[in-house]
Amino acid sequence: MQQAVVDIAAQDEQNGVRFSWNVWPSTRLEATRIVAPLGCMYSPLKRIEGMPPALPYNPITCSGCGAVLNPYCQIDFRTKLWNCAFCMTRNHFPAYYAENITEQNLPAELVPRFSTVGSLPSRRPNPNPNPGLAAFRIPRDAEHRATRSNFGA
Repeated sequence: MQQAVVDIAAQDEQNGVRFSWNVWPSTRLEATRIVAPLGCMYSPLKRIEGMPPALPYNPITCSGCGAVLNPYCQIDFRTKLWNCAFCMTRNHFPAYYAENITEQNLPAELVPRFSTVGSLPSRRPNPNPNPGLAAFRIPRDAEHRATRSNFGA
């Protein structure tokens, strides 16, 4: 694995995200040698200094994998396309982006210091008026499973 100097506290302050490892394995062999699992702690309600106000539109998403446009995506200003950082799919910018985007005039979600931005969803009618909430409970041990089965749950 390539070692990079990462200020963990600065990353946590900027994004509200903390990973169990600071370096992602670059090969399958490296991934098999990891002793502790890869994990992430995300604090969605964390106050971030200097964060821009919520964007008044839905996020721009990749047509291939659904990832959101972010500062790590490659942008082609000449053709007004962007490459997804996850699946490398080339995507077109919406018309309202393509008209105004330049290397000097970037939308907030492409500014590197704003790697975390919020957005206000559009007022489109929801096709599912009662979206469900899925909660998963994972028992810690067999004794708990046995107790739960005694109650018929």
